[in-house]
Amino acid sequence: MSMLSSTQGTSERVWSLIALLREHDGKISRAEAAAWLNPEFSKDGQTIGEKAGTFNAVLGAATSMGAVTYVGPELQLNLTCEADTYDQLADWLFRQLTELSPQEKDALFLELFAWMMCESAKRQTSGWLIGMTNSEFADRAEAVLPSGAVDDVESRMNSTKVPFVRRWLVFLGLMEELNANPSSEIDMSRRFRREVSRLGLDREVPIQAEEFLRMMRQKMPFIDGGRMYMDAARRINFTPDPRQLSPLLSEALRDLHDEGMLELNVLGDLSSNLRLHPNATHKVSAFYAVTIKGGV
Repeated sequence: MSMLSSTQGTSERVWSLIALLREHDGKISRAEAAAWLNPEFSKDGQTIGEKAGTFNAVLGAATSMGAVTYVGPELQLNLTCEADTYDQLADWLFRQLTELSPQEKDALFLELFAWMMCESAKRQTSGWLIGMTNSEFADRAEAVLPSGAVDDVESRMNSTKVPFVRRWLVFLGLMEELNANPSSEIDMSRRFRREVSRLGLDREVPIQAEEFLRMMRQKMPFIDGGRMYMDAARRINFTPDPRQLSPLLSEALRDLHDEGMLELNVLGDLSSNLRLHPNATHKVSAFYAVTIKGGV
């Protein structure tokens, strides 16, 4: 089973299960958990409750990501999952996904995002996704994603999975929901911001751009130069320019610069500068160092 095995296994429902387990010291019977999360009620003399499959789907997603395990009839919370909030669960899950091998089912999320980043760099725009139907997107993704396990006969991506992949990517901070059409867009600024805050770097001390990105690649292997990014580049026959950053990474860096979380340090026309994707409306087009600002 994977996190995409059922549409009912959403991040909100998984968080409800994990929060319930935390309230019960990390252990609860399967039957009791189902009763808590799918309570029945009476209406017009009939007992009404959610379908039994709903809880199974939530449990399937929670066990697939490794947050919950079965021990006989009991559900137990993974001791490494110390999330106290919904956002902290996203952080924990993100770290879990970065450690998966490409063939594992749930590796699809970050492998897919690496391809979208790489394809945007190759085309020098992320606009290629606009107007694409779920079927078109799924067909292109299926053609370039790493192969699954040898005994996995199911396609890694299809049109039915696309909306739910996007929903999980929003949860992970790699996409944002829009009150428009399309209803979401690629934007990794939220995840980038959270990972920068965990670098542990000294504040107000410039660090060379290459060194900063090297550390970020360890946390986000799908960004420019990361292992997932470079694997995706090989699969789409793309040779990245190491001095030119992709549109999506450039956007995230500019967002954090504008927010004051970090400063992209500019010093003349240095050959060592890293070039951002062109944006005529922004004052920073290249930088040689990054400074994490105080208070972050």
